[in-house]
Amino acid sequence: MDKDQVPFLDSDDPHFQHARALSLSVGAIRRAQGKCNPNDFAVGSLEWHFAIEDFAGDVLRALMGETEGADIQLNERPRD
Repeated sequence: MDKDQVPFLDSDDPHFQHARALSLSVGAIRRAQGKCNPNDFAVGSLEWHFAIEDFAGDVLRALMGETEGADIQLNERPRD
């Protein structure tokens, strides 16, 4: 693929629709909880990076069905 070519996102693709719905749901829940979302900040700013990490944790909790108070450690290698 040409590096200057943007991949085509098919809005009719069910995987795209599920991902979009999850993103919108997590964003709405975070907003109701008084949390910031990544799109509240300039892309690449320090605040944006913190919001992305926190948002990703909420997405993982939503996907995994974790209950409130669950602690998911990101970037941690599995123990042998």
